[in-house]
Amino acid sequence: MAKSFLSLKQPKEMYFLALTEMCQRFALYGVAYMLVLYLVQKLKFTDTAADHLFGIFTGVAFILPVLGGYVADRLGYKLPIIWGMILTAIGCFLISTGSGSLLYLALFFIAIGSSVFTPGIYALLGTLYHKDHSLRDSGFTIYYAAVNIGTFLSMFILGAISQVHSWNAAFFVAGIVQLLGFLSFAKAMKTIHIAPLAKAHAKAAEKKQPVLHKHERSRIWVICILSFFSILFWMAYNQGGSSMNLFALKFTDRHTFGFEMPASWLLSSESLYLIILAIPLSKLYMTLANRKKDPSPPTKSGLSLISMGICFAIMAIGASQIPSGAITAKVSPFYLFSAYAFMAIGEMLIAPIGLSLITHLSPRRFTAMLVGVWYLCIGIAFYLGGMIAPLMSRLKDMSSFFAIFVVISFVFGAVLLLLVKKLNKMRHLERL
Repeated sequence: MAKSFLSLKQPKEMYFLALTEMCQRFALYGVAYMLVLYLVQKLKFTDTAADHLFGIFTGVAFILPVLGGYVADRLGYKLPIIWGMILTAIGCFLISTGSGSLLYLALFFIAIGSSVFTPGIYALLGTLYHKDHSLRDSGFTIYYAAVNIGTFLSMFILGAISQVHSWNAAFFVAGIVQLLGFLSFAKAMKTIHIAPLAKAHAKAAEKKQPVLHKHERSRIWVICILSFFSILFWMAYNQGGSSMNLFALKFTDRHTFGFEMPASWLLSSESLYLIILAIPLSKLYMTLANRKKDPSPPTKSGLSLISMGICFAIMAIGASQIPSGAITAKVSPFYLFSAYAFMAIGEMLIAPIGLSLITHLSPRRFTAMLVGVWYLCIGIAFYLGGMIAPLMSRLKDMSSFFAIFVVISFVFGAVLLLLVKKLNKMRHLERL
């Protein structure tokens, strides 16, 4: 594995930034993906109330980065990243107290921390590839998979701690890991030389902002259109931490060799698939790019929705085995493991590729803010997904709930694939 990573000749700073976000994701997703289980099992929330709070929390965490990006474009990328790590750690420590009265304050700190951290880290990552665009998609793919090691480990480790020891200990560990991210970030900043963006933007603010050229506006439209279509993907993806998590808890046989797996372990398989897919996909992108046959970002985004449709088709088939009105069942975990595999394929086709596209096409003075727009759409999707998730408990036929996402994903995936030619023309790659 190490040899494979080195052979891809990515900037070494990318790995230090990946370690930084790996720690941040361990904390953020450790809280986010265990939140519904924590609320239902520990604080005795109803399924509906837990799903709603999960939707609001994840929605806010991903909507606010548009403001975080605006700040990062004006202050530079370093300080917002530092603030984000501090706020996220504070939130983890607050929720680790187990106090119901501090729950909402803790989630607020974590959401704000994520919103100022994320745009800066991806804009900073994009600066590493300004001189070698051919490595960009593969680099972002490796980076995205690497940071998801943090997501995978958080659900695996924190899930075990919460079951064997306590929820409080699990969230406290999340805060400690977030603080460890300062070590790798300090190492990255020793070798990354950034143009004085803060001074440049301060001067620009005093003068009239330069007018965007026609091709720049066209590229921004491409970013916005793909961001809009991503809402449909992330709305379905959000079910992994809500409805699919409850499906794992209540309707899946988690017993194996006399041991009952924590429900979070099933969800962690999605992150494991991401890690496994990273190197093959990165090499494939580089090979196809060298042959000038690499599918464009709009094509990959369309295929991501098709993959998500397959994911929920599998869930619909599994749910069809559950009697109408049942409150518990023992469906084979094969359905969740298989569904998460296609969810991971879809995520790898849209998440790192979308972020790579933004840092490639966006005007430099708007990069972090447009990363924020991307996350704004994810936030809208997560909020909508959280509002839809309670339907799983209300509908008599659970398979019809998952069929909603099958139809949405296939229809909009096909529409996006039909728009590929037009969107590729609007990118104006000949002027980069």
